[in-house]
Amino acid sequence: MPVIPYAQWNRPIEFAYRCATPIAEISFHSHSFYEIYYFHEGQCTFLIGDRIMTLAPGDLILMHGMTLHRPNPQPHVPYIRTLIHFDPAYIYRVLPEDTVRGLLLPFGELRNYRLSLSGERRAEIERLLEELSRLYEASERGDAVQPFAYERFTLRFCELLYVIKGCCRQPVERQIHRSERERHVQNIISYLERCYHEPVTLDAIAAELHLTKTYVSNLFKDVTGTTVFQYLYNRRINQAKIQFRLDPHMPVTKVGKAVGFAHPAHFTRVFKAAVGCTPDAYRRRMLELQQAGDSASPLLSASGV
Repeated sequence: MPVIPYAQWNRPIEFAYRCATPIAEISFHSHSFYEIYYFHEGQCTFLIGDRIMTLAPGDLILMHGMTLHRPNPQPHVPYIRTLIHFDPAYIYRVLPEDTVRGLLLPFGELRNYRLSLSGERRAEIERLLEELSRLYEASERGDAVQPFAYERFTLRFCELLYVIKGCCRQPVERQIHRSERERHVQNIISYLERCYHEPVTLDAIAAELHLTKTYVSNLFKDVTGTTVFQYLYNRRINQAKIQFRLDPHMPVTKVGKAVGFAHPAHFTRVFKAAVGCTPDAYRRRMLELQQAGDSASPLLSASGV
């Protein structure tokens, strides 16, 4: 099943099973729904917020969508993953409120959390994903032989949430050995997360981490597939989008300055390149949604923003 562009995902639960579509280029992005990502096969480094993960088959990631994230699969290696995006507000319409709060707790409390599955747990998750795929495809076809396929898919998805909740009952962060290179990149990302709203230079990062400027630049690009400043600008733009959603009355120049852009023209240029419209147009859109009482906000508030 091909990857569906985010803009075309319009069901409360969207499912793409065993995607093998190569990714030519994907920027850091965020979205106002929750995501379950299962890694079947390949070589991939995943960046989520200020964390970097080197994935292994059987890894399942629970994603709090508003956090900036980006996969970096190795080229010329099959990259197979299953993606589920879902509106948490929809689950509240399917199950009792107290039940849903418990099922969604791992997404809200653990935020962006990796489960490294093996044995029976991995087999159970993969069996469930295969069954979900069968029902989802039947619902896409409008299969008369399998009526109510999407409703049945939804119930099976709730079962998946129960299995995930069981896996997360006593989450313990495993002490995973990291290579020196990964530790350095993690430290760079953590620095950018702390200081993205301030003036940032390669010299400052290198001095903070006691590395050379050239090493910082080359290492970050090699491990993440993007440059330090591409990451920094995407982090700032993501924060600006959140700010516009929270307070669409805030002036564009004030938002740009708050997220680290010293010059309004630079903010406008980078924002438009990343989002496809100017920050003022985005702000106006958020203001119109707020004034119309648009319910894009249930997703937003459910995401903890």
